[in-house]
Order: sequence, then structure tokens, then C-alpha cells
Amino acid sequence: MSSSKIYCIDTSSLIAAWQERYPIENFPVFWKKVDELISQSRLVAPTDVLHEITKKSAELQKWLKQRSQMFRELDDQTQIEAGNILQAFPRLVAEKKVRTSEDTFVIALARVGGLQIVTDEKPTGKQERPNIPDVCMALGLTPMRLLDLIKAEKWIVG
Repeated sequence: MSSSKIYCIDTSSLIAAWQERYPIENFPVFWKKVDELISQSRLVAPTDVLHEITKKSAELQKWLKQRSQMFRELDDQTQIEAGNILQAFPRLVAEKKVRTSEDTFVIALARVGGLQIVTDEKPTGKQERPNIPDVCMALGLTPMRLLDLIKAEKWIVG
């Protein structure tokens, strides 16, 4: 029996799964299980994640667009939380050209909703260049990697 945890996933995990680790043509069971989580409203992301994916993978974007119930618009409380996070960690979005506010929104959505963050970003250990795991640790949150989600849900995908 799997948990009933709700996961908030970021772009890095979805792109890594789609392009590198679990290509849909080789791991159809994995994507069927992702689809089940989405249909159970247990895998969510801010709408900005979908916009970010559009720049990185047309195929993944098309697959996710058919599962639009996964994506959450930011309510007022989440937007306020995102502002608080950016105030505390302005470099979360400022440093890299490829970086958008998507990271901030993933953390804010998870914090407001009490959701489990899933990210495959690695911590930098630097406040001047933080990634999602760095901010999570500073806020007392414990992010998990996609592989941790697979283990927590006890998926067999091979």
C-alpha cells in the first residue's frame, strides 16, 4: 500500500525523467504510474513548471498538457509565500539566465499546501547561488529526489 502523500514536483525532475532516466518508450510503466498520481491529484506543480518545460521538451510539454489538472495557479496565499521566499533568498532566481521564478513557486506551493517537494536539483551549499534543496533546508523542509518518490510509492517499473 502506497502512501497518500501529495508531491509538488519541479521542472528538473520531470525533464531528467523524460529525457535521461525513464524515456517513455523504454519505461511506459513509469509514466503510467506518474499518470495515476496525477489523476489522483497526488502529483502537482505550479503552472510555471509547464511553461518552463515548454522551453526544454516539446514532447514532454505535450504529454503534460493532456494532464492539465496537475498544474496549479498560484492563489494569493501562495503568491505571498513566494514573495517571502524571494525576499529571504533573492539569488534563487537572480543568478542563472535559465532560472525563472518556477523554483520559488514550487517551494511556495509546497509550503502553503504542506506538500512534499520533489526535485532533482543538487544543493549548491552556497547562499549566493542556492538551488531548491538549499532553500528547503534553510526553511526546515526535506526535499526528495524522483528516485525517493519511486521508492516511497513502492513502484516496480523495470
